[in-house]
Amino acid sequence: MAVTFDPASVIDLTRDLIQLRSVNPPGDEQPVAELLAGVMESYGLEVEVQVLAENRANVIGRLRGTGTGHLVLTGHLDVVPPGEQAWRHDPFGGEEEDGRLFGRGSADMKGGVAAMVTAAGLLARDGFKPKADLIVATTAGEEAGMLGAKAMVERASLAGSAYLVVGEPTDLDVFIAEKGVLWVRVKAFGRTAHGSMPHLGANAISVLARLIPPLEEYPFTFDEHPLLGSPTFGANVIRGGNKTNVVPDYAEVELDLRTVPGQDHEDMIAKIRSMAEEAAAEVPGEIRIEVEAFNDKGPVETAAEEELVTATVAAVGDVRGQEPFVGGVPYGTDAAFLGPGFGIPMVICGPGAQGMAHQPDESVETNQLVQAVDIYRDIARRLLG
Repeated sequence: MAVTFDPASVIDLTRDLIQLRSVNPPGDEQPVAELLAGVMESYGLEVEVQVLAENRANVIGRLRGTGTGHLVLTGHLDVVPPGEQAWRHDPFGGEEEDGRLFGRGSADMKGGVAAMVTAAGLLARDGFKPKADLIVATTAGEEAGMLGAKAMVERASLAGSAYLVVGEPTDLDVFIAEKGVLWVRVKAFGRTAHGSMPHLGANAISVLARLIPPLEEYPFTFDEHPLLGSPTFGANVIRGGNKTNVVPDYAEVELDLRTVPGQDHEDMIAKIRSMAEEAAAEVPGEIRIEVEAFNDKGPVETAAEEELVTATVAAVGDVRGQEPFVGGVPYGTDAAFLGPGFGIPMVICGPGAQGMAHQPDESVETNQLVQAVDIYRDIARRLLG
């Protein structure tokens, strides 16, 4: 059973993190990393701040063990912008009301980061001697491009690890699969002409107008996944044209594909390229096509029988007094790089509701922050004790 601690420690740390505006873009995670570095050092953890670019940084805290088979607790430091919709609470105030802490990142996912740091710090303070390292690995840039996770893989920062717990908001349920993310940009280059003489031009927008409908019919092969269901597709950004009476010589569309295990991203990109070239051939004039993937992360899943999964389910059950739901999530996390990068299984379990992510008046239950600390401590004791 976890030793009792002052709940204010994790609530106050979450508030401090919310009040540091690490909005991505541009990121500005370094002040958050430095704050966490100081907190982890105060608990007696070894700390490394990894500066990645101007005002952008990861921070890694480590409670040393005697061997390999490390447990990694991970979360990201950046948040999305607060948006244009009015908030009832200051997005960066960390206000507390009716058992909830409000602010951008409270659920996604500074609350999870605070709980992980607090859990590792309390274990160090309590004299816990793990058989392998307990690592808190917090990353920059997860909300756009996963800059920090990529850097940790490139630097082999988590070498020797055996388990990965991602603290994204799950209402403290346990998720063992996540969809892949494939963002593809299709560019069409045509020829401009006066709008009254379209036969002299090559209309780039017409190409994309022909391409999108067959893509929406989903021409890619897949098997429905028991936890993740079916893949999804969206043509979510389109640009082209500059004046009503000018034939557009350039247009582009950005496609958002969420994939399930068994789908091959390279094959899907090739299919999109082939379909775009077919659409271009239907438009009068010469059209050149370019296709590029600008976000490419494969789906990730962990077998329910893995020791990490059984330990996490047991820890949640002990702390909350009820069995957690075990399932999958439609979004991608840093596990898409950290899991394959270090060859380790992952689970996702964190405080806050999934539906709170990126919403106005984002909030997290303070009771879940406290429970998350106990859950992460329990997982560490089960796997590293």
